[in-house]
This record gives sequence, structure tokens and C-alpha cells, in this order.
Amino acid sequence: MCLLIVQGCRTRPETPPPPPPAAKTATVRPLDQATAEALDIEFGRPQATACNCFADEPSAPDGGACATPRFGAYLLALTWAPNFCPGHPDKEQCAQLAGSFAANHLTIHGLWPQFNDEEAKQQRCTYPAFCGGLCECQGPNAPSRCFPDPSTIPDTMGTYGPGYVTDNFFLANHEWPKHGSCTGMDARSYFTSSIDALLSLPGDQGTPELLRDNVGRGVPLSDLRSAFGAVDSVVLRCDSRCNLAEVGVCFGVGDQGKPTPRIPCPRNVTDSTSNSCVGDPERPRCPTVSLQA
Repeated sequence: MCLLIVQGCRTRPETPPPPPPAAKTATVRPLDQATAEALDIEFGRPQATACNCFADEPSAPDGGACATPRFGAYLLALTWAPNFCPGHPDKEQCAQLAGSFAANHLTIHGLWPQFNDEEAKQQRCTYPAFCGGLCECQGPNAPSRCFPDPSTIPDTMGTYGPGYVTDNFFLANHEWPKHGSCTGMDARSYFTSSIDALLSLPGDQGTPELLRDNVGRGVPLSDLRSAFGAVDSVVLRCDSRCNLAEVGVCFGVGDQGKPTPRIPCPRNVTDSTSNSCVGDPERPRCPTVSLQA
């Protein structure tokens, strides 16, 4: 009888999910066209080994089924599109950049669960990724179950995170399995929380006036950090020429996985490439940060 039950479970077809609205059609094209290495270069952040971090047997080839881990912080990564787009002219969001919101505002790259320093020491990695058994979503042949239902992406994401809705939802299809799966939230809550975190920042819809008023010019690093308030919760990533590439802001974690008010960033963030404008606080790498137009 046990054998029959097990066999029946194996052969029973899965109930197909309801089709998404016609205006939003998810495909596997984005990840089919990008290797893990390409994603690593594109998004400027090392790939996590989290699927191995949380496995009962770290040496297992597939890393085991990753549980949703406990983590003490969020890093909200925000892109300065005029720096991103010159290197990615093929991106649909970049073709639409001139005159858009992203031309003079920060936009959402992702809301990333982040270990505090004690957790990072215990887990031997700085952030979780591909949780809840989604290790298979790392490869270029990720199954369709890795991708969020496009109907869970708020319409306002087209403004605040255009990469989430352009190029066949490329950024949504990357950020949800890698980072959102570790938050304990469903996809809709994850995307909404990303927008809410952005809009909680000072300035016009998450972009300080100092940044908006100086597009095409340079600003002192200390002034740029201060413009966001709570300077110990802000990190700034610059390219090799001290052009602003990305802003990171650290938030706490609530009981239901949603971000809470800002907190000081862990050392594993402030000492990383996410804070490359600063580098050594005693002798900053970029005393003046350029804001590309």
C-alpha cells in the first residue's frame, strides 16, 4: 500500500498555474540568455553560496534544499541608471532612459536579505540566496517555477524599478528567486516592500535633492552620504572613475519579514564593494563623487 501511495504521488500531474494577464507574460528567456557569471558582472555583486551554507551536507552537489534562514538586516540596492546604461545599451530600460524618472532618480535594483556580522560568521557567508529549495534556479536552465507571477509586480514598479518590467521581466525573474525567496514574504509583498523602502528615504520619491540638483556634476562624498540621513545606514558604490553607480541602504527586519526602520549597516556591507566610493573611511577612495547625466 505504501509503495502504491508513493508511486501515485510521483506520477500525479501538477495542477497548472493560472495563466498571467495578457499584458504581462512571464518567460524563461532572460535567464536562458545569461549565465551565472554574466549576472554576476551585470549586477556587480558576487554570487552567494547560500545553498551550500544552509545544507545539512554542504558537500552535496546540489547544496540540498535551502530553508528560509534568519537574517538581521536588509540592504536596499538602488541603481543610478545614467551610470548603468552606457554599459548596457541593449537593455530596454536604457533605450527609454532619456526624459524618464530614472534619468534623475534612483531606481530599485533589489531588496537583499543580509546577515549581520555575527550571523555571517556562523553561516560563513554574508547573505542568503535561492532559499526554500530554489537552488535549481541558479543555472541558465532554471524551470518556470523559479519566476514570479508577473501579476504580483505592482504597476508602479514600471517607474521605481523599470528593470523589473522591461526585457521580459528580467530583473524580477532574477531578484525574486535569488533574494525574495529568502525573505519569508510572498512575491507581491516582496515587490511592494521594495517600493515602500525606497519611498521612505528623504527627498523626492527616494532621491535626495542634492543628487537631483547636481546631475552631471560632482558632489563631496561626505555631503552625498549626509543627504540620505543616518549616514551609518548608507553605502555608496562607485565605478573606477568615481562615478556613482549604486546606493545601498540598510533596514531592519520585522516579524513577518518586512523591512523596518533603518539600521547601521553590518561591517560585512561597509567593508565590501557595495561601499567602494568610501573604501578606507580615514582616506576615502572618492572624496568627490560624480553624478553622471
